[in-house]
Amino acid sequence: MNQLFSVVDIETTGGGKYEKITEIAIFVTDGYNLVRSFHSLINPERRIPPYIVNLTGITNEMVEDSPKFYKVAKEILETLKDTVFVAHNVNFDYGIVKKEFAELGYKFRMNTLCTLQLSRKLFPGLSSYSLGELCKSLEIELFGRHRAAGDAKATMHLFNMICRKDLAENNGLNVLGFQFSGLSPKIKISKFQNLPDTVGVYYLYNENDELIYIGKSKNIKQRVFSHLKNECSKKSLNMRSEIADVDYVETGFELIALIHESNVIKKHKPKYNIAQRRSIYNWGIYFYENSEGYFCFTIKKITDTDEMFLTMHSSRDEAIETMRNFCQKYHLCTKLCGLYESAGACFYHQIGECEGACCGEESPDDYNLRAQKFMEELNIGYDNVYIIHENKAENITAFVKIQNSHFKGYGYFDSFEEIIDIDDFLTPMPETRDIKQIIKTYLKKNSDYKIVKIKQALNSESF
Repeated sequence: MNQLFSVVDIETTGGGKYEKITEIAIFVTDGYNLVRSFHSLINPERRIPPYIVNLTGITNEMVEDSPKFYKVAKEILETLKDTVFVAHNVNFDYGIVKKEFAELGYKFRMNTLCTLQLSRKLFPGLSSYSLGELCKSLEIELFGRHRAAGDAKATMHLFNMICRKDLAENNGLNVLGFQFSGLSPKIKISKFQNLPDTVGVYYLYNENDELIYIGKSKNIKQRVFSHLKNECSKKSLNMRSEIADVDYVETGFELIALIHESNVIKKHKPKYNIAQRRSIYNWGIYFYENSEGYFCFTIKKITDTDEMFLTMHSSRDEAIETMRNFCQKYHLCTKLCGLYESAGACFYHQIGECEGACCGEESPDDYNLRAQKFMEELNIGYDNVYIIHENKAENITAFVKIQNSHFKGYGYFDSFEEIIDIDDFLTPMPETRDIKQIIKTYLKKNSDYKIVKIKQALNSESF
């Protein structure tokens, strides 16, 4: 095999999201022999809890004079260069190493393999797949349990056994290629293996370089691989068999990914984005003022040239339900809201739940105050603002501009850059009814942003 693999094991302080590395060991193998290695204790810059000391034997005194992670980060990267990251329960070790690099402002990204998962597949029927029990079952020597060097060396021997078995029985499919069947023979495996695990929009192509699907995800690699798995619905099988190539755009901010996805689907109309090629928001709530001066509302289907709606919905029933809920909230008249037809007063006035705007008993001024509050709530929620998202790991700030209640575009700038005019970084984009609804829905459901008024934007402290 030409591919090299870095078998990694770390010890940590414990503590979940506040975990720090106390020891790291890396053994680089070609599947048969050791190629290079790295091992070091790490000063975690915090106390190691007693139960971790008892488990690993690594004391606070042992790491006191050891290098901090940033001191050995370059050497770690050089050891890992051009390899696949391998570990027993790889998500743990890879996640901690990635977090350490993120704290240094570096985007750490590698392809990974898990000896725990591979062992279950290639050595079925064992009573346990913990590293210790696997070593007993497969007669692998394990010295220094719960120390990085001992565990990593044993894991390397385990991985080499996996490689030899997989090459003999599966032509190396599990360690060198996809673990999926039924894919296009023209699929460009390396492109898929190198996808980022970040938020963005991805593009899937067939063997003729025709764009067949566009999607967005918080984790591009994970989402694309879900399209390739065998557990696909019947509806997805045809698309999966056609996938041959992939491209992507990292957006850094999920809201921008949603906006970008909607825009490019409408532009390119991929064959498998059938529902998204059409507007998913086809029904609108509209405002008008009647001859008596009352604010009124009606529900009707949105046309391509009609942008005078207050809000958009995927069905007439959804729009009606929204209107009913706001009628109750603001004590609006169901007749003036297009939910009840009669020549005289509405039914709710008859039972004392309507103030009487429908029959002139409530003045337009009083009624319209409540109707105005309803309309304000239907709006995006903010006006003349930048929606700001800071990606601290990348030192990049993303923003979406809303001006005069309309979406104007989005952009990025370096978080450390001195900003004179934020609009210098703006990529203008047309507003569509889908994008307006996407922004409104996102702002209500998420909190990973802050709002800065346009007039305050020149003050860099706002960011």
